[in-house]
Amino acid sequence: MKTVLIALALGFVLSPNTLLRRNAAWLAGNAPSKAELSAKLLPTGVVELPPGLKAEGNNLGAKWSIDTQAQSCGLHVPSAEGAWEFVWKNGLVVKTREGWPAVEAMLLGSCGVWVAHASEARGALEKFLSSLKINMRASRLELMEREVVYALGEAGARTPQYWIGKDDFSVRGLRWLDAEGVLWELRYKKGDSFPYALEVWREGQMALRVLTAAAKR
Repeated sequence: MKTVLIALALGFVLSPNTLLRRNAAWLAGNAPSKAELSAKLLPTGVVELPPGLKAEGNNLGAKWSIDTQAQSCGLHVPSAEGAWEFVWKNGLVVKTREGWPAVEAMLLGSCGVWVAHASEARGALEKFLSSLKINMRASRLELMEREVVYALGEAGARTPQYWIGKDDFSVRGLRWLDAEGVLWELRYKKGDSFPYALEVWREGQMALRVLTAAAKR
């Protein structure tokens, strides 16, 4: 991520208040309220798979469920030695086994944003982003790969930020530090459904890519 220095050449920077309001409206119209999705987890090799998990054709099949009314979502990953279960609820990830932090980061970032849109919309979204230490009073234009996005949060390569699409106010990703000071990023890829694909980055390296099918609502 690099700060866009010539912001005026790219467009006027909207206030954090306006960005949050428009992003909450986008979430209300695009994020699933209750859905089951088929997902493929593609480990990158940067982080080894936990013992007992073997990828077939460099990917793992999974089931991803979300229920915003229950304020929870979860991931079910079958394996030869018993399924792995991850459940996000009220900001915490509960799992049946230890040793897969990239998946925990994926659920923490994605579920927090998805569920927030269904509960008091913008207020719940602000509460979740604040829990990641994102400064809700700062906004700017930045470059995420080759895309110009709005960034909520302080400037800096290791500062927590929330990224919003410049043209449609969609969710583009977020960055935060965990309790051990490890830097995580979640980057959304545009597609026909939400979410079509996302990437989990750990300390500047992509640790996991996730592809999803259209949601069954």
